[in-house]
Amino acid sequence: MSFELPALPFHDAGLIFAVLTAAILLASGLARRLRLPEIIVVVLLGFAVGPTGLGLVGRAGVVEVLGTVGLLYLMFVAGLELDLDDFIANRRDSVGFGVLTFAIPMLLGTGSALALGYDVLPSILLASCWASHTLVTYPTFQRAGTFGNRAVATTVGATIITDTAALLVLAVVARAFQGALTPAFWLTLLPSMAVVTAGAVLGLPRLARWYFAGPGQARNLRFLFVMVALFVTASLAELIGIEAIVGAFLAGLALNRSVPNGGALMERIDFLGSSLFIPLFLLATGMLIDVAVLTDPRTLLVGGVFTVTAILGKLLAALAAGKLFGYRGAEVGAMFALSNAQAAATLAAVIVGLNVGLIDTDTVNAVIVVILVTCLVASTAANRYALELPKPVRSRQFGEVVVVPLANPRSAPRLMRLASAFARADGGLVVPVLVSPSETDEELLDRLRELDHDMIEVAQSAGAEARSVLRIDASAELGIAHTVVEQRASLLVLGWKGATSSRRASFGGIIDGVLARTAVPTLVTFEGGERTQRILIVIDESVMIERGQGPLQLAIETARYVRSDIGGVPIEVIGNVDDAGVTRRIRRELDLAVGIDERRLSIVVKGQARSTDLVILPTKADEAHLRAVATRVLRAVPTGASLLVAVAAPAPALPDALGGAKGGGAAG
Repeated sequence: MSFELPALPFHDAGLIFAVLTAAILLASGLARRLRLPEIIVVVLLGFAVGPTGLGLVGRAGVVEVLGTVGLLYLMFVAGLELDLDDFIANRRDSVGFGVLTFAIPMLLGTGSALALGYDVLPSILLASCWASHTLVTYPTFQRAGTFGNRAVATTVGATIITDTAALLVLAVVARAFQGALTPAFWLTLLPSMAVVTAGAVLGLPRLARWYFAGPGQARNLRFLFVMVALFVTASLAELIGIEAIVGAFLAGLALNRSVPNGGALMERIDFLGSSLFIPLFLLATGMLIDVAVLTDPRTLLVGGVFTVTAILGKLLAALAAGKLFGYRGAEVGAMFALSNAQAAATLAAVIVGLNVGLIDTDTVNAVIVVILVTCLVASTAANRYALELPKPVRSRQFGEVVVVPLANPRSAPRLMRLASAFARADGGLVVPVLVSPSETDEELLDRLRELDHDMIEVAQSAGAEARSVLRIDASAELGIAHTVVEQRASLLVLGWKGATSSRRASFGGIIDGVLARTAVPTLVTFEGGERTQRILIVIDESVMIERGQGPLQLAIETARYVRSDIGGVPIEVIGNVDDAGVTRRIRRELDLAVGIDERRLSIVVKGQARSTDLVILPTKADEAHLRAVATRVLRAVPTGASLLVAVAAPAPALPDALGGAKGGGAAG
């Protein structure tokens, strides 16, 4: 029996995928060894296995289709991962820098391409490539702990402006090249685009919330929903006459808050994208490289001019923004390092330009030179400036990571619904934690796992993402405290059984121990039994001077989310001191007036609260205030009413704080 080697390029599906997946597997190790960005290594490996390299795989057919899917997936993930909160918080600087870092490279790029002999439309397309950017160096700032710096946040926000504008330029230029840029095109495009954009931005989040809370509670169904949203939106964009990648990017932006970073759904999306779809797109792009063309003097000249244009345009934009907004040298350097790298959006644009006939493969090879050089320059700059930036104290949203210790199956659903309301509103994650002592038997662990499974379903039915933690620790308070630190919790929700018999305790051993060991905003909840018909916020002078994300803000947001969750019950606010700042804040946040009752806090609660109230009490984290709430105020709450204590983040625990209290007190 004779054995014949398969002819090149491979046509068998198994061999094609073997080559492609092997190339993806090799890329990570080679990138570390060569100290190159992995995106560049994958592109080069695409060249190596492609028709102009070893000739193992042809680009036409299945590889081209998978590459197109990868391109759509890449732009979808780009929209999904943008931090909209940072964009909103730094919107003035982000919009300003976004305009500068788009307009300056756009002008320089158009002029340089025209000088090289390109026609107007290809020149505009190529200029839009340098006007966009890819956050290749963002992980460098994450590792350095400076990703929350205003320069980094501004540049990340500016990416929304540059990428959206570049994709719109691409859509218009492509249609103009095809001769379809007529008055009829604009008359149909603008209304159609408005409908698709409104449907995506307004409809997709609502549809996702309904589906995740109802039929889509299984994780595989949630993932499939996201994939359908991606490809349907991309197809609709193409149907109305713009490029599909614009629709994919729009779908990512629309689902940004519905798919929180760190959640199980985002992990699945990242896994499939980073391990398969996006590398397949990069491999397909690398197969366009032709060494003969790449080493041609004309290609090197064009690539050199393009590279200088791209680097100079981004540098001038960063310098102008620094001067305009008062940024320091290291911050300007960080903005340049983040905005200089040309990769994902650039590749997306040139591939579309190649497909519609705007540019040729010679130009694609010149653009790959730009991508290689700008990624190297950006990486070098990032390694320097990421360490020079000051580490900021970042203001976090309460719902980013909500940790909920659970033990009691009866109270656990209520705690999970409250936590889910915060996480859903802030696009965050609920982390139910179940703590078991080291000597736990298998039967108790099984019961905890069953409770864990049920509570994940509660969070998902409320439209939130959840990731559970089953922890073996020396005590409940230590397990909770360790989980708060490990998960970087932004809010802790604790259940409370009620008054303790110990005179020295506030809420009881476990809760007191947790509060002593953690430095995170905390909600302590006591359930009275009656159905809530009114929410009553009671404010005393201790929180009147608060600014930012303190107990008063936590109480306001809690009231808003609880009202939404239980069906629009009325909210009333009572204070025992007339403070103009608090009055303005309550009116701004809740559109309510503050009633004044100058009596002592416990007397105010006793006189004003009803048995069907949820009393929300913001308080400081010091021992005197906590003990007053846990004793006098709880006794003043009418029978049947519920009490929710909003505790500010206390000062960091002392070095010996991990020893300590034992006993009961938690109801979760």
